[in-house]
Amino acid sequence: MGFFDDDEEEGRDPFEEIMNEFFGNRSRVRTSSSGNVVNSEMEERVIDYIQEDDSIYFVFELSGFSKDDVKVDVKGNILDVSAQKKNASGIKSYLKDKLSRGVSFSKRIPVKFKGNESWTFNNGILEVKFKRK
Repeated sequence: MGFFDDDEEEGRDPFEEIMNEFFGNRSRVRTSSSGNVVNSEMEERVIDYIQEDDSIYFVFELSGFSKDDVKVDVKGNILDVSAQKKNASGIKSYLKDKLSRGVSFSKRIPVKFKGNESWTFNNGILEVKFKRK
């Protein structure tokens, strides 16, 4: 039984169709660690996209990083987010290498928005907010 019972007969889920359109047939962004780890340590990062009447939000999970490690940049309608650990002192060696390599994401912003974005970073969660036009 699907979440949308009306569309179950047709074999499609409207929510999945929206997510596939937005994320290019992937609702999750996957990055993997280097070849020297076991498969269970493969990493999966989830990116949420939220639309409201006057704002849109992207929410990224960036565990292990601090606000100083995160960079947010907007070029045209592309949102670029990168995180790379700048101070790895006091971090276990198995995490130090992973966090020092960092991660990066690029996402197309699917609606018209006003030029300035704002972002907050708390407890490993980055929230980027745009005002809609």
